[in-house]
Amino acid sequence: MNAPISVGLIGIGRHGSRYFRHLLEENTGGKLVAISRHQVDEGQKMATRHGLRFFPDYRDLIMDPAIHAVLVVTPPALNVPIALEAIAHGKAVLVEKPLALHSSAGRKIVDAAKHAGVPLMTGHTLRYEPVIRKIQDIGSGLGSWQSLTGLMHLEERPETKNVEGTTHGVLLEFGIHLLDWVHVIFPGEPLTLSARMPRSSSDAPEEHAEITLTTRSGLTCHLNIARVSTARVTQVEITGTHGRVQGNWTTGIVETWNQETLISREILPKTATLVPMLKEFFHALQTDTPVPITGEDGLWAVELAEACYQTGQTISVT
Repeated sequence: MNAPISVGLIGIGRHGSRYFRHLLEENTGGKLVAISRHQVDEGQKMATRHGLRFFPDYRDLIMDPAIHAVLVVTPPALNVPIALEAIAHGKAVLVEKPLALHSSAGRKIVDAAKHAGVPLMTGHTLRYEPVIRKIQDIGSGLGSWQSLTGLMHLEERPETKNVEGTTHGVLLEFGIHLLDWVHVIFPGEPLTLSARMPRSSSDAPEEHAEITLTTRSGLTCHLNIARVSTARVTQVEITGTHGRVQGNWTTGIVETWNQETLISREILPKTATLVPMLKEFFHALQTDTPVPITGEDGLWAVELAEACYQTGQTISVT
């Protein structure tokens, strides 16, 4: 059995706390040995409680020779300096999505990792959602695909602000999951894109995005992403010449239809998608094999989001 990878976790906020919990409670192939967080007092207490080392300055964590992999789970505006520092010290890096707020920033991370020969993974956890995987499996047997739809409506909450005081909207906050799903479905496929993202004012972050992507053959993919005041809905649907499949990963329900006849209905158990993602990341490091979701994958999703911000235009994306 391969020895666990020693891990340093930078950032223990809303997402980082989930990484923290799973690393301590699950057998992922990684061993959490050190943490760094902006709230020094709370970070020190957490480290003491769990027998970890605490570093008020993330640079000191990265320079620790006992740490072989760094998980970056900070506001995305901080991803670039932290990831570049870790790469410069030869540490394998996993960056929570989105890889960056802008493609130029994401490109810096990707290029640095490639030049240094350091593993770089992007944390697109939706790829590990059982409903998504089930739908993709069933979709392969639906004949020629005719349309795809993705819907993510999450409950309203205070706008997301990065550390520089600017804001980003729903597309980069959680819609990036669906953009990455498009990349999985259409790897390397040239796409024509149009997007509509109404805003309350010119400098306000978008709360709603309607995106249409069309392949060279004319297959369309419609994405609808929004903050809503009602209950959340998270679902994707694939329609083919032999039927359609629809799944909702909030409820875990997957339904297969033939015309208007329901063929099957399955409820999949809820799982923590972070756990299999971390297992695959650490396994890749242990076996010196490629990480499953590369920095380039994360950059592609950011580039597609950036293209969507050219609201009202139709452009081509490769």
